[in-house]
Amino acid sequence: MPGSILALAIGSVLSRRLGLALTVLTMALSVALFLSVERLRIAARDSFDGTISGVDVLVGARSGELALLLYTVFQIGDAAPSMRWSSYEDLSGDERVEWSVPISLGDSHRGYRVVATTSGFFDHVKTGRGQPLRFADTTGERIDDVGVVVGAHVARDLGYSLGSLVEIQHGLASAGDRSHRDSPLPVTGVLEPTGTPIDFSVFVSVRAFEALHNGWQGSVPALTGLDVRTVDLSDPAFSPSLITAVYVGMKSKRRIFQLVEDVEDYAPEPLSAVLPGVTLSQLWVLVSNAEQALQLLAILIVVVALVGQITLLLATLDLRRREIAIYRALGAQPALIGGLLVLEALVIGLIAAAAGLVLALIGSAVAGAMLGSVLKLDLGATLVTPSQALALVAFVGVSAASGVPAGVLAHRTSLQDGMRPRF
Repeated sequence: MPGSILALAIGSVLSRRLGLALTVLTMALSVALFLSVERLRIAARDSFDGTISGVDVLVGARSGELALLLYTVFQIGDAAPSMRWSSYEDLSGDERVEWSVPISLGDSHRGYRVVATTSGFFDHVKTGRGQPLRFADTTGERIDDVGVVVGAHVARDLGYSLGSLVEIQHGLASAGDRSHRDSPLPVTGVLEPTGTPIDFSVFVSVRAFEALHNGWQGSVPALTGLDVRTVDLSDPAFSPSLITAVYVGMKSKRRIFQLVEDVEDYAPEPLSAVLPGVTLSQLWVLVSNAEQALQLLAILIVVVALVGQITLLLATLDLRRREIAIYRALGAQPALIGGLLVLEALVIGLIAAAAGLVLALIGSAVAGAMLGSVLKLDLGATLVTPSQALALVAFVGVSAASGVPAGVLAHRTSLQDGMRPRF
């Protein structure tokens, strides 16, 4: 019996497929929009929160804390001021510091940021919930040599593998800049996907980075290019003079604030010390209003689509008076007629939810391919999150409930009313 009623509801929906198509499409688009907003919000938080989970303190030249964090970690915003290499050495020698990793930024490769660092970056920096960086492929050489390590997205997008030559471009200029064309560097490692900006980065040694700019005067290239592959990078001439920032890991978390105070009072040059977790919480406070506004807009669009479904069911009810009368003549009880309309609304909701989910997944894949290098987000990391699954269930439930008004009216329809001709 239940199966036959369901088949009857599905058949009734299909018999009016042209009229219902636009309603289902509207509902599916509203679901897709809601899921896309939720997906983008979750991807942004996961990507930001999980980029440098193993770093206790970020130290750089005196600037705004949020600006320093966004540029040096997430590669967003304008270039940050540089700090001296000697300051990094002083910080590394502090007895409270367990490890420290220098970071230099400023160059790029075919639209991807180049991060100059040391092999300690891959030993100490973690992502997600303390997950270490892993190599999908490597020659075993350390980054302290002339090798290049590329993120998963870079390798996939540019088709790089071990041995591929990478030509670093000076600054964040267009692909036409070839100031370092005399020193193409071989790929010696490819990282596994992390879902963070690391996937969109190209890593080189800080000493190789310094050698690439050997003889430069500010932004003016040297008259003769230097092939970094032919020099001894341990030469003191290639010791960096300036870097962008330092990632710091502490021996004891209880001494973090003490180190922060000492860094802020550092005499040789003005420095800033940033606690990544605290600064990120400040960022979420700043964007929470916009985030909530987007969620509210998406919810309102879903509500409008559901109201459209109620309107459609009520509008077609009068046209189905004879159909309902025939059901009654065949022995269908009024409650069964009302339940049939609620079941039809449930079928419509299921179709719209499934179509909306497919549209959201397709949209995420397209957006990830087109905007991934800009947003530094992995939008396709999870098929459906628990919150999205719960939202879909709620949508289907509300969609079924939207058939109640039409079901109540159908329940009250009498056989004589359905058969009586109307003039």
